[in-house]
Amino acid sequence: MPLSPPATEPFVLPLRDPEFWQDPYPLLAEARLRHRTARSQSGELVLLAAADVEDASAHPDLVPLGVGALDRLGMTDGPFKAWRRLSLNAQVGDDHTRLRALVGRAFSPRQVERVRSVVRDNVRRLLDDFADGAEIEVHRDLGHRVPLASICAFLGIPDDDRERIDGFMVGTEEGFSFPMTPDKQARADAGIEALYDYGADLVARRQRHPGDDLVSALIEAEVEGDRLSRDELLAMVVNLIGGAVGSSDAGIANMVLLLAEHPDTADTVHRDPALAGRAVEEVLRYHPPFRSTRRKALAPLRVGGEDLAAGDTVYLSRQAANRDPQRWEQPDRFWIERPEVRHVAFGHGPHYCVGQALARLNLVETAQALTERWASVEVTEPHLRRVPFDPTERFEALHVRPRRRPDGGGPR
Repeated sequence: MPLSPPATEPFVLPLRDPEFWQDPYPLLAEARLRHRTARSQSGELVLLAAADVEDASAHPDLVPLGVGALDRLGMTDGPFKAWRRLSLNAQVGDDHTRLRALVGRAFSPRQVERVRSVVRDNVRRLLDDFADGAEIEVHRDLGHRVPLASICAFLGIPDDDRERIDGFMVGTEEGFSFPMTPDKQARADAGIEALYDYGADLVARRQRHPGDDLVSALIEAEVEGDRLSRDELLAMVVNLIGGAVGSSDAGIANMVLLLAEHPDTADTVHRDPALAGRAVEEVLRYHPPFRSTRRKALAPLRVGGEDLAAGDTVYLSRQAANRDPQRWEQPDRFWIERPEVRHVAFGHGPHYCVGQALARLNLVETAQALTERWASVEVTEPHLRRVPFDPTERFEALHVRPRRRPDGGGPR
């Protein structure tokens, strides 16, 4: 598609068109050439530049929508909305600062590193179970299973409960999806109630028998004499279980596709596994697992060179920000050797993703295992399509056929 010459009026992005979400990057680039910002079809301001997205993410008068995001979908009540009201992302100001400090105390680097060997062993076991040349569906067979196992280990959830937890999450993931339907909300409500029941039982067990896991650490977390209330603790446990899989699943699927399309990059990481971290950061930049976020203005303010009134919302496009040519040379090129520059795949500011360290661990260990064991990956999906409107940049299905390395790709 030819790009239009610079213009003064912002480009109107067709966010309601499912085809836009198949590959939004050309239109985002065109919008950037025309104007600093864009608009949605409803007139909502869309931020495109990395610096503007960071500024908006850190602005104290621009806050996450919280339950307002569910209002936009037409979800007016129910257990899912009640949980969302207590979740970390729905808190603002002093309430958010307090909860974030308590959770951060428990979410230590030691806690993340504690599960690295579990994640590593699980990824390799999954890959070893695939027959050489057999076709697999990446989301189902790998992307979903890796983070599910890691969050269970992280929270101290027994392996025997993993399938049970997985069944709960099928519904809760639909709670943020567009368009919302009565059936979707019913599944989301049922899933969140089941997760609450399980979380309450898990917390009770850890209170009786503390362990070296995140739930035990959350129970003991204290900052200046303050602790999580029972309601806050349960909401946080549900938040961590329900939110841990989607971003890593999308990231792993995007990584598999990019390594299939760039076999030279896969060979580079195979020769030097220490580069897996660089590869993961480039995957996150190139295809951010979470496409976007929104903020609501608490007071009149100016952002991205545009005025917002109190109550106005603004759409922060992480996809556009992570391809900003003002920050990255040749931003549409997938290149793991590029100079390291901060991206916004996990957000920025006080609402920076609390689980980003665990998500990165999932991706790095998967990247090392894939390049260690697989000599090549053939994409066999006949109609590769992205799920439109979904918060995550994932596929409807991604079928591939990997081939093992001649030596079996065992540990070096």
